[in-house]
Amino acid sequence: MVWMRWERGLCGSAIASCLWLTVACQSSPEATSSSEATTPPSEDVAETPEPTPETTPSEAAPTPAPPAPSNTAATAPAAATPTQSCSASAFIVDTDPAGLNVRGGPSSEFAVQDTLPTAAPVEVTIVGATNEWFLINEAWSEEQQELQRPGWVYAPLLGVSTTSLDINDPEAPTTLYAEPDGNAAVAAEIPKYSEVTLLGCTGNWLQVEAPETTGWLAAGEQCSNPVSTCP
Repeated sequence: MVWMRWERGLCGSAIASCLWLTVACQSSPEATSSSEATTPPSEDVAETPEPTPETTPSEAAPTPAPPAPSNTAATAPAAATPTQSCSASAFIVDTDPAGLNVRGGPSSEFAVQDTLPTAAPVEVTIVGATNEWFLINEAWSEEQQELQRPGWVYAPLLGVSTTSLDINDPEAPTTLYAEPDGNAAVAAEIPKYSEVTLLGCTGNWLQVEAPETTGWLAAGEQCSNPVSTCP
């Protein structure tokens, strides 16, 4: 009897102990690992973009200076066809020691393409004219052909000496006509063997300038030999 009561008492105490443990377990907080305790709940945090540095508008580029004017000579105009066809000869009367310029066209605006000597006698062949410019295709000195290619020379830098159609009278004057025609009016009479400069030409007639007069000189009264007189 006594044993049975002890067992009941023990069991009662055991039950009480069990109940106490159960209550204690329910009321005590769950054990938490140290890592979880210190780690905050993860959150999706949006990354804040780094501020873009403000860009200062670049200063406008300076306007480039205009190019310096070129010193290159302007292109010469194209050579012109002679307005008059001529067939005559003359000699150089230019005294410039640098020589007589032969140009690419009938104007000083054309480039110099050749230079003929003035220190030695030179006879040129005239094949055309425009105003007071002659187109020549030959230039002979006593030694050689001096002209490299046809070109233009200023007419007053060429000349001829005069003769007379009247070969029976050595004192007969040279006749200058008002027009390039033997039937035209007589413009003047000048001494035979006069040296005259040229102004123009047409066919085999030369327009010449003599002291105090001008006129047209017929082919038969022209002497283009620079070293001797003609009959």
